[in-house]
Amino acid sequence: MRILIADDCKSRYKNLLKKLLEIGIDRTSVVLVGSADEAQTALENQYFDLLVLDIIIPLYETDEDGSHEHSLAILHRINNDELIIKPGKIIGITADLDAAGAAKDTFSDSTWSIINYSQIDNEWQQRIVNCANYILREKQARPVVTAIAERTDIVLLCALETPEFEALMEVPWNWAPSRPIHDHMFVRDGWFISNGHKITVAAAFASRMGMVETAVKTSIAISLLRPSIIAMTGICAGVPSKSKIGDVIFAEFAWDFQSGKIIRDGETTKRMISPHQIPATYAIKTLMEVLRSDKEFLNELPSIFGAECPYTTRIKIGPVASGSAVLADGKTIKEIQESQQRDVFGVEMEIYGLYAAAYSSSPPIRFFALKAVCDHADPDKDDEAQRYAAFASARTLQKLLEDHGKICLGETK
Repeated sequence: MRILIADDCKSRYKNLLKKLLEIGIDRTSVVLVGSADEAQTALENQYFDLLVLDIIIPLYETDEDGSHEHSLAILHRINNDELIIKPGKIIGITADLDAAGAAKDTFSDSTWSIINYSQIDNEWQQRIVNCANYILREKQARPVVTAIAERTDIVLLCALETPEFEALMEVPWNWAPSRPIHDHMFVRDGWFISNGHKITVAAAFASRMGMVETAVKTSIAISLLRPSIIAMTGICAGVPSKSKIGDVIFAEFAWDFQSGKIIRDGETTKRMISPHQIPATYAIKTLMEVLRSDKEFLNELPSIFGAECPYTTRIKIGPVASGSAVLADGKTIKEIQESQQRDVFGVEMEIYGLYAAAYSSSPPIRFFALKAVCDHADPDKDDEAQRYAAFASARTLQKLLEDHGKICLGETK
């Protein structure tokens, strides 16, 4: 169990640390910081079961005066910022609730506790100890989740439960019920036969869209399931001149199109783009080049989806840009094509996160992404187009892995 205490008066916690030790929480499990800046840095880098937050806290440790505005900023980031790893429970502490101002209402609205600090009695300490003890007992009573003894061959991630993960679950791969592999991740195990060889697979979807969430889920899956391949299926926006609705794009490489530096140039602000492009596994790209020419497979996809399906599918291989927002203006995608990569085929929100996490894994792992076009990053969003795109992406993955599973895994015998 880990506890973060953010308070510029660290000395007041001397006795509390002793009481925590009595219930089995040693000093190394407690992180003490003296400013809002340090607290946010800690929350960006690790998970804490309990955050004890001084409501009147300085922004930096060298500042003399604290303000409830700084604790409000922390709470806002906890609620809204993907870069923050949300703590399990939060307790606010103050010597004067009236001086705490708006923070009092924010804690109340989120059902977080506030306790009054007192120099003359230790009730505030006991309430923190009681909360920590409850968390500790809950964790001890929770069934221990361990990684499966045998490694999983392939892990598949989707950004959305609907329609992406649902389309993947319709692929007939003997899916088992959902099971936890981590406090923050559930998977469904399956298997299929590829040229007489049994291949195991585990699939999951993210709790929310975005590169950060995808990178976290990718790292957890790689660590616990030890796959040979990790891949992503789903939907994306397509560049109108390069792709049409229904096309499946193999992300040859991916980058964060919003990465760079913002500078002032006279009276205007400019963004200096600095993309970091990560390529998918080349061996799998070559297999997609083979599948791209399988007209019989591609032509039958619309009829499998439904008799009145208005869409068709081609396989495209090329760059895909990732960003942190859904595009619906019809302009940004053109700007990416003109200023960053003229050959870009699609834009979405997750692939770069998966590629970045997989690229840095040790030992090395194979990775790729297949996303199908459901719109052109304009206001024209259509649920049926999204369903077909999710379907086409999942079935293209099925065809690739069932036809070439052992080669995808890097096995030649």
